Formats: sequence, C-alpha cells, structure tokens
Amino acid sequence: MKILNRALFISFLICIALLIFIIFSIANEIGDISVNKKTDNPDFHTKGITYQYYQANTKYKGERKAIRDSFMTKIPKLTTIHNGWIIIRFLINYEGATDRFRFFCIDENYQNIKLDNHEEKDLLKIVRSLHNWEIGKVNEKKVNSYYQITCKIENGKVIDIF
Repeated sequence: MKILNRALFISFLICIALLIFIIFSIANEIGDISVNKKTDNPDFHTKGITYQYYQANTKYKGERKAIRDSFMTKIPKLTTIHNGWIIIRFLINYEGATDRFRFFCIDENYQNIKLDNHEEKDLLKIVRSLHNWEIGKVNEKKVNSYYQITCKIENGKVIDIF
C-alpha cells in the first residue's frame, strides 16, 4: 500500500509540474517582447493574449503606402548601416497605443549591426508618430498585437518599407 501511495504521489507531482510548464509555455510564447523598464513607457498597458498582426488583422490606415510616405520624407541618411535592413518590431495594445519598440539591424551579409543611439532615437520618433492604427480584433474583441516594419537600406538611405 505504501508503494502505491508513493507512486500516486510522485505521479501527482509530475502532473502538477507538467501543468505548470504548459501554462507558462502558453502565457509566454517565443518571440514575445518583454518589458524593458529603461526604455518602455510604464503607462503602456496590455491585457490578455498578444497576437501577431496577421492573426488579429492589425493594420495602419493607408497601409504600407502611408507608412512609406511618413518614413521616406523624415529619415535622414544613416551612417551606421550602409546597405541592409532595419526591422522595427513593436506592440499595439487593445487601445491603439504603441510601445515596446525593438530594433534589429543586419547588413547585406546578414551580420548584426547596432544602430547609433542618435539614429535609433530618430527612427523611434518617426515610428511613434504613426497614430492611425486599426486595432486588431479577434472574435470582434479588440486585442493586443505585434507589428513589424522592415526598412531596406541602400547607401545609407531608406529605399523601401515592407
């Protein structure tokens, strides 16, 4: 009887550990942007699940053309990256506010590059100025979602937005 009780107890502990692991895995998907207290707005709030833009149909009024028009006229020539791509990933919450901006830069050889702080601040200012977001919805409910803007760079200038 004692062996059976121990086996049941161990099985119970294993089930609890698996349940905790599954719940944690669901709550924190790979690729989620965690809060950075140094750079993120403390008043930016999310609730519930954060979806990818294509899951929630999040978009910008005027689509990529409107984003292109905003970027092309405002971005000065970049010195940190001559040819390559800048990927700006961020979160749009259920109220339409944006925050948690993260920059990833690679050159034409797919090598990581760190943007100059001044250039990153300039780009951040431009992205923050985009306010015509159509909030993502799932089952007619407004939700948080990620969005990504990719800039193609040639000779230090943004030549296209994807």
